[in-house]
Amino acid sequence: MNIEIRKTVKALENKLVSLETMTLADLHKAYDYATKLRSQLLGIIYEREYGFTIGETESQKLSELMTECACDKKTVTLTIYEPLPPLKELTGTIQDHWVELLQTAIRKAAAVQELPRFKKAFVWIEVITPKYTDNSKLWDTSNRAVNLIINNLKGVFFADDDHEHMAFGVTGRWGEKGITIVNILSFDEIELISTDNIMNSP
Repeated sequence: MNIEIRKTVKALENKLVSLETMTLADLHKAYDYATKLRSQLLGIIYEREYGFTIGETESQKLSELMTECACDKKTVTLTIYEPLPPLKELTGTIQDHWVELLQTAIRKAAAVQELPRFKKAFVWIEVITPKYTDNSKLWDTSNRAVNLIINNLKGVFFADDDHEHMAFGVTGRWGEKGITIVNILSFDEIELISTDNIMNSP
């Protein structure tokens, strides 16, 4: 695996040597190498964390460092210190990484108090992405890997992801660091807010 990572880094370096003269096709290829490098690094991290390779395993896993939770009787908030990836970046390794992040955040919430089980839940997902020169264009919230989150909440906070048991919303904004915030609450709370807004509107 280390040899493969070095090959990927070398290929990426070679692509970026003459950045000014790179064609759009070259830039696309460099992006592919960067995504591949991320997947390879995650692969090594999880191999070491779970003891699949020789060497000392880390005492605190990456998923522990990258997640937080907060909960009360009405709302559970899961915070992932990484922006939810676009669908085009969702390699198998990155998907496994996100499953690990979500399950760790849920375990942390369960350690605080008994997790609520909603007859019908509302899931509000906020994706915060750092704004740099290479990703300053607007991005489409519908192209994010939202189903990855929903599928990991299903069976824990609500019975199924059909319209009778849950609804969801996604919003995005720029920020200093990449963060994904997932709020799970009763759909009744959303209906109350909507009703109040309608009743109090001029």
